[in-house]
Amino acid sequence: MMPFIDVDDFEVDSRLPESHAIFENADILNNSNVRSGSSSNNAQNTNRDRHQGDAHNEGIMRQSLTWSIVKPIGTIPPPRSGAASVVVQGILYIFGGYGGGASSGRLDDFYSYNFTSGEWKEVEVLSEERPACRENNGVVIGESDNVYLFGGYNGAAWLNDLWCYSIKTKRWTCLQESSDSIESNGGGAIDGITGRGFGVRDSSSSGTTLSSSQISANRREKAPSRRFGYVSVVHDNKLVVFAGFDGSRWLQDMYSFDFKSKTWAEVHATGQLPSARSCPAWAKNETYVYIHGGYDGVQRKSDFFRFNLKTLEWKEMPSHLNGSGNSPSARYFHSCCLYSNQLIVYGGYSGSLRLSDMYAFDFDTDLWSQIDCSYGTPPKGRSSLVAQIYENSLYVGFGYDGDTVLNDFYKFRLRAIRLPPSTLLNDFSKLLNNPQLSDVTFLIEDQEIHANRSILAVRSEFFYALLFSGGMRESIQVEEDAANEVSAQHRRPIEIKDVPHSIFLKVLEYLYTDSVSDLTLDMALPLLITSERYMLDRLKAFTSDYIRHEINADNVMGVLISSHRHAALDLKEIAFEFICQNLANDEILANLTDLKVEPDLLVEIIRRRSFDPLASMSGPTHQTSPSSPSSTHSNQHRPYNHQSSNASIGPFGRNNEWSGIRR
Repeated sequence: MMPFIDVDDFEVDSRLPESHAIFENADILNNSNVRSGSSSNNAQNTNRDRHQGDAHNEGIMRQSLTWSIVKPIGTIPPPRSGAASVVVQGILYIFGGYGGGASSGRLDDFYSYNFTSGEWKEVEVLSEERPACRENNGVVIGESDNVYLFGGYNGAAWLNDLWCYSIKTKRWTCLQESSDSIESNGGGAIDGITGRGFGVRDSSSSGTTLSSSQISANRREKAPSRRFGYVSVVHDNKLVVFAGFDGSRWLQDMYSFDFKSKTWAEVHATGQLPSARSCPAWAKNETYVYIHGGYDGVQRKSDFFRFNLKTLEWKEMPSHLNGSGNSPSARYFHSCCLYSNQLIVYGGYSGSLRLSDMYAFDFDTDLWSQIDCSYGTPPKGRSSLVAQIYENSLYVGFGYDGDTVLNDFYKFRLRAIRLPPSTLLNDFSKLLNNPQLSDVTFLIEDQEIHANRSILAVRSEFFYALLFSGGMRESIQVEEDAANEVSAQHRRPIEIKDVPHSIFLKVLEYLYTDSVSDLTLDMALPLLITSERYMLDRLKAFTSDYIRHEINADNVMGVLISSHRHAALDLKEIAFEFICQNLANDEILANLTDLKVEPDLLVEIIRRRSFDPLASMSGPTHQTSPSSPSSTHSNQHRPYNHQSSNASIGPFGRNNEWSGIRR
């Protein structure tokens, strides 16, 4: 639920009761104590030039975070501030507000906007009774598509009546008329004020007067006092109302209205309760209500709270800042929206300026970030606005810019497209060894593997030459089968003789998904050898990085020999370092005989030792690999790709066979 609350039109309305004039004077007197929003707005202008040079780098982000004017069609609502609004099934509903002058005053009209068609309509009302004029009230959607309207300010009195509009029957029903006799712990009704309220209509009002007998007294005995500028949300089939201003006091109390029993109950919350205030911005998800800012009669607020609707506990949220700039300055009459994993704060009144800045609070990092919202056609700074999220855009309209009450309407595209999670790699993996979708077959160790020529060719020069270079026997065979439209089961396979079946499958898995899953030590060196032969440098690096974590005294000679023969230079250097640092180890010394097949490697070890005579003094460390403190792990399987290269598994022993290399 979004806060759509009173524009500070009290400054220009001489008809206000004295108590409210005091409220507005107190606000003006405290302007010097409040950080204004000018720095934020000026930053947007200076940032515009700076960001122009970054447009190429921003790509889609720049296309998304842009304002555009929504061209109105249909029956357009007249200008207003402090209107209540809610979105129901793709339709924006707005009720009432302040028209800004003696002729219009507070409003009781009811409009809808269809986000799909872009058309405004006046909402059809079939009932004779309907809410009277008001502003700064809340409107929420309840069960069975009923819209509920509570309280507000009608220009003469603060209200606490409760109305229900059925979208299906198109009728308003008064559930509670305004009453001055209802008490609340957060502040009672204003003494001596009996002006027109919701459902309390006189001859100058277009509504219907309800007698007290029409509304059960037990539904009102624990109802909240008259108020405006409060927080209102729906949870668990209840309307929850918090804080506000009752004409003489700023409130801190909370009440809930049960839609089924049609009764009020006071809510006794715990935790870090916000101070009394009116006109904060708020938004909710399934569990929490978030409120930001507000005004307490002395100062504007910049604090930030979360209320758990299940445990009834308040918690003050952190106000850390992400990078340079400002977190939202103190303000009220602004808006909050939830989008994805962020809370978006926009606009409001600082006490001296109507703001047009935008901030996002990230719930994953608990950090604020300022959003550059200067691109496109941005709206004027404003307070008491209507702001709602629909699909991937923030819609902003109406409100007060300090001079004029508005009825413009803007859209801020937050994201070009709501992207679902990528399934590309998973989809490509389904092509691997899929006879129905393949166009080439390999025969390895009397087992067939099905693949796709185009994918293999664009991923590997080796397979391009094998499958598309016209002079090779295999490519001629494949082309003939394709020309004759030979089915998969009758296709002549290409025989691969120098690579084991399991290793060839790993190569194809890499070509299709850019990763290798379930890599084992038995596969590691053969895969390294194959990646070198097939000119797959990235797979070669993956495999080398995997092996380096598993080097120990038992296998390091085999690693050194294989990395030398297949030009895995980084892995070769790691093996050299391990050997030279552990020459005092008996097993290392015994295994040096393995190097007789590559005497140059033994010469290099002797040379390195001569330049670093202390290397062998480090003591036996053959139980330690470069990536883990112990080699006592058991053999195991693990997925391996470039994002998980630091994972470790157990060492391989002499019982493992790697291309005939003794270890």
